[in-house]
Amino acid sequence: MAAPAPAPAPWPVSQDLAALAGRARSLSRGDAGLAGLAAALLRIQPVARELERRAWPPPARAEAPALHAWLAELGAALAEAEDLLDELHRRRLAGSAISNCVGAAFRGPARKLRRLAQRLDCARDDSERLRLGSAAGCGVRSPNRVTGSVLAERRVFGRDKECDDIVGRLIGDCVEIFPSVTPVVAVVGHGGMGKTVLAQCVYNDARVQGYFDLRVWICVWDRLDEAELTREILQSIGGVDDTPYDESLETLQEKLGEVVASKKFFLVLDDVWNDEGKTELENRSVWNKVLAPISSAAIGSKILVTTRMKLVAEVLNASYVVTLDGLKIVDCLLLLKETALGSETMEIPQDLLEFGRAIAAKVKGSPLATKVIGEMLRNTRSTQKWRALMDTEICDNIIISSLQLSYQHLPGHLQRCFAYCSIFPTTWRFNRYKLVKMWIALGFVQTPSEGKRLEDLGYKYFDDLLSRSFFGSANKDQQTYYFLDDLMHILAHHFSAQDCMKINEDIPVVIPPTVRHLSVSTDYLPQLKSKYRLGRLRTLLVLGSSSLSSSHFPGKLLAKFKNLRVLDLSESDIAELPDSISQLVHLHYLALCSIINKLPKSIYRLQYLEVLTVLFFHDNHPGGADKFVTVKHIKTCYEHKANRLVCNAMHKN
Repeated sequence: MAAPAPAPAPWPVSQDLAALAGRARSLSRGDAGLAGLAAALLRIQPVARELERRAWPPPARAEAPALHAWLAELGAALAEAEDLLDELHRRRLAGSAISNCVGAAFRGPARKLRRLAQRLDCARDDSERLRLGSAAGCGVRSPNRVTGSVLAERRVFGRDKECDDIVGRLIGDCVEIFPSVTPVVAVVGHGGMGKTVLAQCVYNDARVQGYFDLRVWICVWDRLDEAELTREILQSIGGVDDTPYDESLETLQEKLGEVVASKKFFLVLDDVWNDEGKTELENRSVWNKVLAPISSAAIGSKILVTTRMKLVAEVLNASYVVTLDGLKIVDCLLLLKETALGSETMEIPQDLLEFGRAIAAKVKGSPLATKVIGEMLRNTRSTQKWRALMDTEICDNIIISSLQLSYQHLPGHLQRCFAYCSIFPTTWRFNRYKLVKMWIALGFVQTPSEGKRLEDLGYKYFDDLLSRSFFGSANKDQQTYYFLDDLMHILAHHFSAQDCMKINEDIPVVIPPTVRHLSVSTDYLPQLKSKYRLGRLRTLLVLGSSSLSSSHFPGKLLAKFKNLRVLDLSESDIAELPDSISQLVHLHYLALCSIINKLPKSIYRLQYLEVLTVLFFHDNHPGGADKFVTVKHIKTCYEHKANRLVCNAMHKN
């Protein structure tokens, strides 16, 4: 059987600690409990940041479960701190003095605050054994990955079109607009899509061999040092065998320029990553220096890059980009047969064909997953074993193993924003504006630098994920929409398993207590109360159901979501909201379905509500389609009906 997928670490929270500490200090006004909480949050921040970087130790390391448990405990403590601070802030807005707020909000507030600070300090003390047990080198990517130009595959399936397309670009008589710049062709695709195999096919194609005078293959992987990369290119050509290793970059580049001068030079840069520790400008500078000597090569020289990230193609100014999608099911079936049954020329035996087709469908077009399962079936005709490998979980684990580096390479704030998307259906078309507003409502977007808006920083987060190939985009009816493909859905689900849940079939017996973000169909809404402590939820996404139409949200159930920040009903059949909506005192984001009839006046009491998605309000609201408004805007529209005291309170806020 396939090795299980790596256990997901809880998503990072260290970036939230300083912001929470700042909030506690601003609320304290001399209160010792709040000041103590702020100090405890700041004490644990450097520890949390270090251990989050070690969240994916190699499988042989025994401390992974303990480390993940520690991070989960920290996340739970921070959620408790956030709830406490939100409640105090809400009561402060209502006009009470902060000392009275604490007393009114909690019985024995000083004891509660002290207990929370002690919980954080205990977690800090527990971290010592984890810090000592982890090796100093804890990068998310191993430096030992190496690829070469030799094609190990006996046959390559489903990539003939892409191979011919790239070869045509490399050897075609294209007019070069800037002859001093060597044209770059980029192959972009998820892990396991066969980018390296495709590049090997191109590199060894007879047409390419006959066209170029020099060909060099470099596996870049984790190296973005100008001198090291230049030296490796020279070594591959045979140009630095007798030179000292500490030669300067300038000397190395002069030699490279001399070696490639007036020759048609073909350079493959396999598995290129963006250095997240550098700005985009700094990354561009590195590659400009590395590739500068190649400008002395003859016209017709080319560079082929393979990468998981569209951003890399942009940084390298690729003139042509090939996006490598998954294989078709028929090609996966052929690859499975080739790998499992070896050189046999016959078709898959009829008694195995049904299982083979099911496996080919479940690998989601991933050549790597197909080959791994094929190796597990090598030279066996056991229907029992073929049937066992139809298991979706086995296929998903292999896919996750091939994709996890992409996730681990993300900065922590982007990991959380991406993983959160797992609560949406697989066919969901993301609206950039709405998703960013959700992230902001949940506190996922860090405080921006002076002079910038949270929304602008949130859009940058989204664009960063898009440029790193986590989102896909498409155009329809002159509009752009965004989506997660099947592989990214699997990845997001895996790395959000402790924090997010999507209930689209039978409701589970128990919903794990760590879940803070939930999507559920209207069928299962009434069952939530008996399965879950609803006060923990931060997000509730309610989806429509084909089997049952529900026009209203149960009032008593809605009142239980006391810590909800995001409530999205836009895809449900819920046409009216109960007055108990006013009890969701922390709600920042509310999206309504298109058949909503009216809003309860009590919605004006929601002091935090900043965004309301108004799709259509018959005759009692002037908003048009896809109208985004604030509670204050709604108040203005209904002012003649609203309670004057509520209106005055809204004006004060």
